[in-house]
Amino acid sequence: MIFADSLHPPAHAKALIFDCDGTLADTFAAHYRAFRAALAPFGIDFRADFYAARLGWSRKALLEAVAQETGTAFDAEAVAARNAPLFLAHIDAVQAIPATEALVRACYGKLKLGVCSGGQKGIVEATLKAIGLYERFDAVVAFEDTGVGKPAPDLYLEACRRLGIAPSEAHAYEDSDEGIEAAHTAGLSVSDVRPFYSPDPSGW
Repeated sequence: MIFADSLHPPAHAKALIFDCDGTLADTFAAHYRAFRAALAPFGIDFRADFYAARLGWSRKALLEAVAQETGTAFDAEAVAARNAPLFLAHIDAVQAIPATEALVRACYGKLKLGVCSGGQKGIVEATLKAIGLYERFDAVVAFEDTGVGKPAPDLYLEACRRLGIAPSEAHAYEDSDEGIEAAHTAGLSVSDVRPFYSPDPSGW
């Protein structure tokens, strides 16, 4: 499989670092089903179009938006605790995004490869295993590794540290404004993968 020219690693890159959801993996269906089930006990009808319009948001920001939109009080920590096992129950709905999957496979063994996600580590690792790419990465960094999400640069700085390279030697792939800001602030160059992936919420 050939990846798009615009995703080709720049000449300076010694490492490529990928976001996970929406960049490497189409997790829309699994995450939507999990959030919908986790919010249902509070009487909240979590709509697919609402979620699609907020892809790339942190769980905290998403749940705050749900509370504001619905005017319903709920225990965000309880929702978060239920979300991971519910997501794993729908892991079979996760699929690789072809453009970035091809890039990972083409660059494996030639450049250092890492993952930098603001998601929960268990979910990120399960997602990478579900799409058959987990073993391709030299480092997988998730929210628990820094306790600070994007757009702060912490996750990217930690990924670079684990890969043993300077941020200026790494190139990132992202699908959100917050992720792009995080990578730029950390000192990485960035490619926006959104032109190559768009979820279709109509069936959910």
